[in-house]
Amino acid sequence: MRYAVVTDIHGDTSALRAVLARVRDQGLRRIICLGDVFECHISKHDVTHHTFTDIGEVFDQEPELAALLDGALVLRGNQEERIGALVPDQALPAWARPVLDAPLTFVTDFATYCHGHALPPWHEPEPGLWCPLDAEFGGRALFYGHHHRSALHRLPDTGRDGEGVVSVPPRFGAAVPLAPDARYLVNVGPVRGPRPAWAVVDETEATVTHYRIETPG
Repeated sequence: MRYAVVTDIHGDTSALRAVLARVRDQGLRRIICLGDVFECHISKHDVTHHTFTDIGEVFDQEPELAALLDGALVLRGNQEERIGALVPDQALPAWARPVLDAPLTFVTDFATYCHGHALPPWHEPEPGLWCPLDAEFGGRALFYGHHHRSALHRLPDTGRDGEGVVSVPPRFGAAVPLAPDARYLVNVGPVRGPRPAWAVVDETEATVTHYRIETPG
């Protein structure tokens, strides 16, 4: 089974459209979205103080975002959870519900997929590069987003405080084999940004390939 994995769109419809066009060119039809499809305009620090008056104050009304992901397996990110906490249920538009009501995780025999915000506190095995070393997950790999970096880490057999963690620098466009006797953390990379990113996982061949668009459009 091969999946294109995207995450951290944050309301950028044009970047998502560009990434999905590349995914179609790769012949992939199975897509997993790890969340943060929408961008919540209310800071996490202001959630408890916000009084809802209009849905447009909370997030932009972009039905195309949800339409582009129609047929994809969508998971819920922290932006969706914040929107759900701020907007009364009766005010939520029907087009947004498949994203806002999405599950948190998707698990196969090979890997666990999630956004990452609900995982245990993250560590910094490399300066500026955070990852959820303490996460418990099923399968050979944990695919996540949230940190907006394309990254791949091989976990040590014992201990996860950064000691023995091996960083495998992404070689964009080159498949990296995931050894059967090891476990991995795979940061997919964000759709939103100057170089929209995604990853392709081949669960049958046990490989992951990072991609990014060097010149958006």
